Amino acid sequence: MKNRETTWLYVAVFTTLIAALAGGAVHAASSASSRLSQQINAGVLGTDIRNSSNAVVASPSFSMGAASVSTSGQTVTGTFGTASQRISVDNPGGANGGWTLTLNATTPGTGAWTSGSNTYAYNGTTATGQLTVNPSVGAITAVTGGSTGVTRGASQAFTGTAPVTLMTADATSADIWNGYITGVGLSQTVPAAQPAGTYTIDLTQTVAAS
Repeated sequence: MKNRETTWLYVAVFTTLIAALAGGAVHAASSASSRLSQQINAGVLGTDIRNSSNAVVASPSFSMGAASVSTSGQTVTGTFGTASQRISVDNPGGANGGWTLTLNATTPGTGAWTSGSNTYAYNGTTATGQLTVNPSVGAITAVTGGSTGVTRGASQAFTGTAPVTLMTADATSADIWNGYITGVGLSQTVPAAQPAGTYTIDLTQTVAAS
């Protein structure tokens, strides 16, 4: 009896194992699903000056027309933003309500055209020196996002510490936008009897969300 019970036990275990293996083969899936997840965050609104290859220009500079020493006041002109030095804005979703690009002296109000110890104003009167910026004669090129809602600023002279507006994007503009402005007109009055020299002034452009 004992050997018969042992035999039955072996048979029962073997039968259960075969059933389990057979059940696994019947229910095996031929495919399996999964999901990948990735977060894309909005970028940061920014501005810089880029060349025609879209590389940042390390030390951009723009020249005004030359003048001669004169006993009378005079006006010189120039251009801000060229094909090789583009005034660029990049908005990778950082300002969905729009943005404004402005230009000012790096030291607003106290900055001046300087050559050695000689200076004259960028934000004074036509007699003491005043710089006028005219974006309305420039051209905006949209690389990404199109031209909707992006406009040029109006001609404006520097006074006090206030900046001038180069470009504005309103709420209808693309939330993801990249482009630049070139050909902004510059006009500077030079005081009478201003000594000869190579005069420079540092400017800073700033873009801010609306």
